[in-house]
Amino acid sequence: MKKIILLSLIVILFPLSITAQPNQRFDPSEATYLWPTNASHHLTSTFAETRTGHFHAALDIKTWGRKGYEIYATRDGVVHRLAVGPRGYGKVIYLKHDDGSFSVYAHLMSFNDRLQQFSDSLRFAENYVPSFDRVVEAENIRVKQGDLIAYSGASGIGPPHLHFELRTPDQRPFNPLKTNLTVRDNIAPKITGLSVEPLAPGSFVEGRKQIHTRRPRRQNGSYHFGTFDVSGRVGLGLNAYDQSNGVSNAYAVYELSMSVDGRELFRSKVDSFSYAETNQMFIDRVYPLLRSSGQAYQRLFVADGNTLSFYQTDGRKGQLALSAGEHAVEITATDYFGNKSRAFLTLRVHERSTPRFTGGQPRFFPKKIREIDINNWRWFDNWVLIPEEDYSELTVATPDPWRLTSHGENIIVDLDLLDNFFMNIPGMSPTIFHRMQPEHRGLITSVNRQAMALFPKHSFYDTVSVTLSAERFSTDSIRVIVGPEAYPLNKEYTLMVERDSMLTDTSKLAFYKHNKRYNRWYWIPTRFTDSHMIAETNTLGTFISRRDREPPRLSRPRLHQRPDGQWLIYINASDQLSGIDEKRTRISVNGQRGLGEYEPEDGRIVYYHPRFQPSSSMDIQVEIYDRMGNKTEQMFHLGQ
Repeated sequence: MKKIILLSLIVILFPLSITAQPNQRFDPSEATYLWPTNASHHLTSTFAETRTGHFHAALDIKTWGRKGYEIYATRDGVVHRLAVGPRGYGKVIYLKHDDGSFSVYAHLMSFNDRLQQFSDSLRFAENYVPSFDRVVEAENIRVKQGDLIAYSGASGIGPPHLHFELRTPDQRPFNPLKTNLTVRDNIAPKITGLSVEPLAPGSFVEGRKQIHTRRPRRQNGSYHFGTFDVSGRVGLGLNAYDQSNGVSNAYAVYELSMSVDGRELFRSKVDSFSYAETNQMFIDRVYPLLRSSGQAYQRLFVADGNTLSFYQTDGRKGQLALSAGEHAVEITATDYFGNKSRAFLTLRVHERSTPRFTGGQPRFFPKKIREIDINNWRWFDNWVLIPEEDYSELTVATPDPWRLTSHGENIIVDLDLLDNFFMNIPGMSPTIFHRMQPEHRGLITSVNRQAMALFPKHSFYDTVSVTLSAERFSTDSIRVIVGPEAYPLNKEYTLMVERDSMLTDTSKLAFYKHNKRYNRWYWIPTRFTDSHMIAETNTLGTFISRRDREPPRLSRPRLHQRPDGQWLIYINASDQLSGIDEKRTRISVNGQRGLGEYEPEDGRIVYYHPRFQPSSSMDIQVEIYDRMGNKTEQMFHLGQ
């Protein structure tokens, strides 16, 4: 009742338009949950934290960097699903409780005896395939609250920990702290940075058209960011983290609010979400900063295209279009247990006129030829800022000269209302930027018509401008650029490249995507028709086609005993391009075939057989493939 009264007061005092979280038809407070492990009562991660491409859906429980702690059923239920794999959740158990809700236990080392025998029987019966994912509810494997169901590990992605997830009957993850489960926390969140983001072509922050960040100074228990000079519509973002007693791990902040001149304009908190919307994490965060630096600034406004239900806002969704003069801003960061930190700043708003080009068609002609990377430009949904050293070498043509403005030594191309515009960019083929609207499918082609990209509806969160270029170097080698990389994608799209008429042998040929941050190429599943190479991908960027003829490498076999006593053999395994195909591995010791489990984060193949015991002389035979079918066969000998 207290929460309902508080919410009513907020509505009366501050006229906010509130989007409620969906009715889950389920009340977690009506059930009693058991803490699921004896490893610790400490967390390494909390609910809704930033992950590579989604919100974190669980609590991660600390296991002190070790494996083998006991994992217990948090409530009565039936084993609904079991999975084992080299990535993602690794070894994982899904329990279905008697009220239809679920609990999930991931990154396990092994299951209890009954589940491990069941898992082994499936894998050995299916030609020793090490991975599986199966709904097993029909087996009616019942567990009681507190039953030992598994042991903690580090399978899948990440160091040793327990990923503990609770879901409603309709598979929506919710914060386990909404139940009787708790941790000790009397530590207020730490605020480490503020971002100010220009949101319109006529917006400026500190005299520049780019996201401005600043660290705070601490004074009298609060955080102070000083004064920002801005003009036009802007949005704020906060970088902050929380902690709890007894450990040094950094967590997500549960609730954020922003007030301007004493009036609350924005509030967000996350108690639940659906898997269909989890990748909107990209636009809940300040994506350009997340992509370039990995820092997860949370927006204190609702970006265009964001349909998440986490927010209470004013009519402008927290986007600030303030009158000229000084405005006091207060930001509050609150953790789940009510510990608060406050930050203060001043926005000094200026009215600003923007110089525009007048007269005929604007064109800029190159002074000299050099390669230009459009990903170094500052891309926003409705404009792009091109630095002087680049635009002086461009030929730009737009249907309306008033869509171009100058800003110091930069040029601004206003993308809003433009269906497309043309640029001749050194280092790329002539380029057309196409305006893509999320509610429509989009098909774009390169100017030379050698490549095309088909975007389904809602591929993008908002209307953006996208280009595609293709350059062929040889019969089987082509570079395709789909850009800019500044825009996150909501769905996969299809990339199609015309096959060279002389290309008859497609063996070991595939697309690879360049990761600029890590300077690595990543394999993309590729198929062929008589006329095209085709791939599906969920990122923009630079792609090349190339052949992988190098087989994987194996080295350094060694014995290892798990905390539960099970003996294993580790063998280092690596592949330089397409990567290991874990489903095709064959491994035997003294003629006894076992499972070859792949652990990509540790770069090794693990020989597993439930009855394996080391002997004084062990001959190990390994057959391993990469994704392009290149094979390595190797014999090793181990002796005690």
